[in-house]
Amino acid sequence: MEHDHSSDALPEDVERSEYWTDLLGGNDASLSSLQRAMRRLPSPPRCKLCYAPFSGPYAPVLRLLGFRRWALNQQICRFCVRDLEKHSGGAEVEVSVLYVDVRGSTRAAEDMNPRAFSEGLRRYLAVVSGDVDDEQGVIDHMAGDGVMAMWIPAFVGPEHPQNALSAAVKIASDVADAVARGDGWPAGVAVHTGPAYVGVVGEPGSRDFTVLGDTANTVARLSGGAEAGEVVLSGAMVDATRIDPSSLERRVLSLKGKNEPFDAWVWSVGNEAPSIRSEVTPP
Repeated sequence: MEHDHSSDALPEDVERSEYWTDLLGGNDASLSSLQRAMRRLPSPPRCKLCYAPFSGPYAPVLRLLGFRRWALNQQICRFCVRDLEKHSGGAEVEVSVLYVDVRGSTRAAEDMNPRAFSEGLRRYLAVVSGDVDDEQGVIDHMAGDGVMAMWIPAFVGPEHPQNALSAAVKIASDVADAVARGDGWPAGVAVHTGPAYVGVVGEPGSRDFTVLGDTANTVARLSGGAEAGEVVLSGAMVDATRIDPSSLERRVLSLKGKNEPFDAWVWSVGNEAPSIRSEVTPP
């Protein structure tokens, strides 16, 4: 009896969803092989997805092969984007997100000439970008002095909440140090973790790699509850990093779009950094 293979074939949208789920969840075998190979080549900075080096002795050859920075997100190479655009779309995965913005930037803009304001913004963004990069995060977008960054399993593995929280503490501390030196701006930081839609959005020629959904919206709103020198953590972030919240200040926030009060925990610069535990249990 002849078997009908039509029932075995997955619809294109299902195939794409599985592709994205495997890729963003860190379960894509071909990407894992490429990452292992690229790790052997010096040197950073690298593509956040495939780890191709953007500098060093192999970078010129890799650029010729398409491993050059993507114009819309300089942290990802065009080779990865080319592959992603063949499978445009995304998937819902666990993601950790960070949002930081300056306190009093409107007043600062009023009190400074445009050139001085621009230079101050450049220094601030350099600090934020550097700390995100150190913890293997990707800048999702910059809007004025507001910066959102994301960590997903494909970039850093299952311990993305730990990386996001470490970046938040570094940013708050480094920005506070700059303020103390007289060459920085005060800022508040928030971190959250949860399911989100991650993928390539937009039309051909103007696509972007981004994170969408309630998790991203929540962290942006949480940042409004962070005073200068503070990191606001959601309860989900506290649970995911398994830190002891007894050393943090508990704060109940009213967030736009949320019907119920939102429990949050706050770490302040000057206090001992939260003890971030690994999710990996020793044998």
